[in-house]
Amino acid sequence: MLSSQSSASTAADSLTISVNDAIQRLSAKHPQQALAAATREVAEAARADARSARANRLLPAANVSFGTQRLAQNQFAAIARRAGLTPVPIEPADPFTQVFAAPNIRTASLSASLRPFDGGVADARVSASTHGVRAARLVEVQIRAMLEVAVIQHYTDVQVQQRLLAVADSALAQARRALSITRQAFTAGRAAEFEVWRAEAAAAAQRPVRIEAERLAQVAELALRQLLDTPTGVTLRLTSPLEHWSDSVATDNEPVERPFALDVRRESRVAVQERTERAREASDLWKASWRVLLPVVDVNVNHQRFAYPLRGTNWSGPYFQNTSVGVLVSLPLDLTGATASRIDAAKAAERVAQAQRREAERGHDLEAAEIVLALNASRELWRAAIVGARSAEHAYRIAVTRYEVGRSSLLELQDARLAWQQAMAARALGARDRTIAEARATRFTQLPLSNSSP
Repeated sequence: MLSSQSSASTAADSLTISVNDAIQRLSAKHPQQALAAATREVAEAARADARSARANRLLPAANVSFGTQRLAQNQFAAIARRAGLTPVPIEPADPFTQVFAAPNIRTASLSASLRPFDGGVADARVSASTHGVRAARLVEVQIRAMLEVAVIQHYTDVQVQQRLLAVADSALAQARRALSITRQAFTAGRAAEFEVWRAEAAAAAQRPVRIEAERLAQVAELALRQLLDTPTGVTLRLTSPLEHWSDSVATDNEPVERPFALDVRRESRVAVQERTERAREASDLWKASWRVLLPVVDVNVNHQRFAYPLRGTNWSGPYFQNTSVGVLVSLPLDLTGATASRIDAAKAAERVAQAQRREAERGHDLEAAEIVLALNASRELWRAAIVGARSAEHAYRIAVTRYEVGRSSLLELQDARLAWQQAMAARALGARDRTIAEARATRFTQLPLSNSSP
């Protein structure tokens, strides 16, 4: 794993940053992180709505109302006249006549209703929304781990491409120097003309290599800048070394690697947990879809007070009370088939979610084996690259000695130096691959499945 040598410091024209600083610079405004956060907020809002709906079902819904009306024509007053009764008596001697024939009516009512049983629809929706929130939070964890690995990969890519560019610069400069020396030797009569042509061809061949190396280095730096959202006009200085050893590997010291305790259990993998939560969410949504067919129970309470004043401005009594309590059991019927279609669709979605969960478990088992193999292979290849670089350096030192005593040609010295530089580049590539493999291994439980995106 890369180490941090210094904290990030911003100057007017440069930005010094370590790999840990680069990880910390991952902004919450990064598009993928922002999308995951927004998805989680939507899931939390849906859970709040489901909980509110369940609470509203259990709490009584009360309503208070007041009203007054005046009858322009009253059938009961007409009946009273035909019977020889006074339709609107001066004094309320006959209460029935007062009630039925009164032109003015005042009402005050208090009603309350609740649904103690709804077939379990509200509980299923709350459970589904809870699983949805958990899944959204697990997606955020996966996105963060994926971006951290991407930062390390781009960080080391910049270092590797810079190393390869340095090798290409050195190779081009060496080829041009060899061409100059060969021309001087040809002028002095110590070299044949074909050696000049060969040196010119070698120098010409190194130029496109150097141009391509520069392009790749610029592309790698732009990718890192975009990921970290750094301005292009600021020089980026990377302080975390790609390796903990200098360019000279003429030593017998072997690199020390820290051991990894990989947790490859299914239940520890965030991606598997997320798929499990999605499957549970789909199962609860299916339950909510078919439970709408179950009978529901409603309890209604209604209390009313009626007054029948003789005159429109008289709000006095007498008032009469009317209280009713009702229990209603209803069974929804859908003759159009829309409910059945929704149930079938929810069941299909539940089967898909279960299949995705099983696929995630199988994919995890495969990746758990692959991550161990990749880590071990990257370390072995890196060790082999160190040995190869050490041997190439020794060969170059010997070639220098042989050239100085006149026992080898300049071409042999040039080839030995180029082989050493290429071995150093291969060592840097091996260090990059090892670093990325270790970064993935340390975040294995948080990373999404490689064949799917969270």
